[in-house]
Parts: sequence; C-alpha cells; structure tokens
Amino acid sequence: LVIKEININKNKFKIYGIAKGSGMIHPNMATMLVYIFIDANVPKGILKKLIKNNLENTFNSISNDSDTSTSDTLVLFSLKKNKIDFNIKKNFSVLNSGLSSIMSDLALKVVKDGEGISKLLKVNVKKSKTQRQAKKIAFSIVNSPLVKTAISGEDANWGRVIAAIGKSQENIIQDKIELYFGKYLICKNGMVSNKINLTKINNYMKSNIIEISVILNIGKEKFTAYGNDLTHEYIRINAEYRS
Repeated sequence: LVIKEININKNKFKIYGIAKGSGMIHPNMATMLVYIFIDANVPKGILKKLIKNNLENTFNSISNDSDTSTSDTLVLFSLKKNKIDFNIKKNFSVLNSGLSSIMSDLALKVVKDGEGISKLLKVNVKKSKTQRQAKKIAFSIVNSPLVKTAISGEDANWGRVIAAIGKSQENIIQDKIELYFGKYLICKNGMVSNKINLTKINNYMKSNIIEISVILNIGKEKFTAYGNDLTHEYIRINAEYRS
C-alpha cells in the first residue's frame, strides 16, 4: 500500500495504490494485481495518458523470475471529487509526477516481496543505440540465473554479467563496455580494471540493494530494470508448491 497527497492550487487530494505479486513477475502478463485510486475527477483520456507516461519505467521494468502468467492487471480509477482542470499543463504535470512516484514505489515493492529473495538488483544500461536495445540487455542481465546466484552469493562475478550482455545478441562493441558494481569500476576497454579494490567490492556485495551499471558507449539511450537474486528459499518454495 502506498499513499501520496497531491496539492494543486490549494486543492488537496490523495492517490492510493495497492499491489500484489510475489512470483512469476515479468512484463507482458505477469502474475500481478495493481489498483490505483485518484481521489479526484480525472477524465478517461487523461487517465490513459497517465498510464502510458509511467508504465514503461515502472511495472514494465521489473522481473522476479522471468516467468509470466495470465492475471496481469493494472487499473487506474478516478473518483468524482475535487474538480480540477487537468487539461492545464501545470496541473497535469503535478498529477503525473505524483502517479509516477506511486507506481515506482509499488513496482519496487512487488520486486522486494518476491519469493525467497534476499537482495534487490538494479541494472542500468546506458549509452545504447536505442532504448529497446538497452531494455533487452538490462533484462538479459536481471533474468540471468548465473547473475542472480552470484548476487545471492555476494560475488561480483563480472564474467556472468558480460555473458548475459552477449546472450542478448544485441550488436554492441565489446571493447567499449564499462561495467560497474555500485560505484566501483570493474571492466573497461575490454579488460578488467587494474584499480579494483576487492575489499571494498566484497563489502559492497553484502548490501541489500546491488546496482550494476553497464555503459555501452555506442549511443545516447538508456533503460533501468529491477530484479532480485535467486536463493535456496526460492527453490524450496517452488519445489514444494503443488497445483
């Protein structure tokens, strides 16, 4: 549950968001239920625009285990209160920002509530040729079982990340890649950095949130995907599940 208060020209109202999801989470029909209520009168056309503006970088950027199901639902409701003109650009911008915050918070809560997870994984792919390319590579990394298990084992295994980039089959230039775990440079110009501080990196890998950044250096686009590690507990939960 996430609640945010919005203030437009001294008119105050709230946005309420509720989400459910723990496994089988991936864009395009995940096992996820999301309901968001705006306590203001928002026209149908603007509701559609709000979802379109904010879906790609929130619920379409998360994956727990790369599996999907048929109950994927996101519904945005408007209540007939606080008649504010959202066709005014400034008013729309305030509402859009508030909804973006709600959807981002809920999306990350879905990931954090994943079955048996111990760490949240954030993967940034930057300076790609297209956003589609960045998204494909980011999800290739986030969904890699070998990357997931390395994160679970607190191992900054850069080779597994590079392999995940490669298996995306995107046209990149290997020697231009820069790879970071957190703020620590691991690889550059096709080779391992000679400035690696293993003690600091190993300490960083104990964090609850692990951020991997891949700089492709072949364009100007970017995308961030969110996922999680793969643990013994995830295997236990799904191995014992009986349909």
